[in-house]
Amino acid sequence: MLHTIGKTVGSALAVLCLVSALAMAAEEGMELTCTASDGKGNCVVGKMPDGKDLVLVGSGLKVGEKIVCNYRENIIHCVPAPPK
Repeated sequence: MLHTIGKTVGSALAVLCLVSALAMAAEEGMELTCTASDGKGNCVVGKMPDGKDLVLVGSGLKVGEKIVCNYRENIIHCVPAPPK
């Protein structure tokens, strides 16, 4: 009985640690490159580091510009990347 409870608590703690690590990574944002615009100065597609395209929302961004994106409210919002 004690072994079963220990296993359950240990598994729950491992899952909580994994979820918190993923949440922290999502808040930091992902750096992409704007690859398509809607013609009004808004970026609508970004290229991820692995080469895949991602549909997003970014106001006042130009094609070719480095951007940082965060997922919130079921939309991927992007802003210009800070200078390094």
